[in-house]
Amino acid sequence: MCCGFCDIQNIDTKQLNLFSDDEVERIIYDIYNGTINLRNLDAHSYLKTARKLSEGVFDGYGKNLDNMLINAPDYQMLSSLRDNVYIFSGAKEFQKTREVSSLLTNGDSISSFGDFKKQAKGILDEYNENYLSAEYNSAISQSRSASQWQDIQKEKDILPYLKYRTAGDGRVRPEHAALDGIVKRVDDAFWTTLMPPNGWNCRCGVIQMDEGEETNTENLVVENVPNEFMFNAGKREEVFSKQHPYFDIPEQYKDLAKQNFNLPLP
Repeated sequence: MCCGFCDIQNIDTKQLNLFSDDEVERIIYDIYNGTINLRNLDAHSYLKTARKLSEGVFDGYGKNLDNMLINAPDYQMLSSLRDNVYIFSGAKEFQKTREVSSLLTNGDSISSFGDFKKQAKGILDEYNENYLSAEYNSAISQSRSASQWQDIQKEKDILPYLKYRTAGDGRVRPEHAALDGIVKRVDDAFWTTLMPPNGWNCRCGVIQMDEGEETNTENLVVENVPNEFMFNAGKREEVFSKQHPYFDIPEQYKDLAKQNFNLPLP
């Protein structure tokens, strides 16, 4: 199953339930009466999302900033990954509010609260449950990949090759199966865009090796890998790429986006 916003494939996705029915109803009411709007997003909802995704970052990376010295080797990487999910959460809060706000009118008339509430709840459930569950999984896998990339760089003099590998079962996506077994040197440009994960809930990984025969990928055609996954989390120090649709902000709101929509950063 895929989501309509960003083609999230819900594979082994544990459902997250951060928001109570009362919280969802408060958000719906506040958007309807204008308390929450595109220039005044709901900070409480944003922080819940950002903190949960940060948990995924720390879980995937295997370390936590709370017990790490600022001059520790991993501090910069982990701090950047954590900051990235906060900025991502701000963009998500904007898009969520934007989509729900579009229901306020129906043609030339104002929607009744009953009609608005019914449709708004469906949208919020998608963002707060289905999307968030896949995003949490992605925070774990991208942070794990970033941590692994740090280790790969440390050992590349004695282990100079990487081999792409899938989970090897019947659920592997065809576009990932086409990459299975590819061997390239650690510093090859291949890993700049195709270091796993390469999709929502991707289970692929790499093996570091001391020797190997490089695969000729001159005629390789990579299909159906989302643009937002065509990057290396360790190189970019990001969990979520700016290619993600959440970051597609209308021009009149880009001034706010640069300030994280006036939402607090860690």
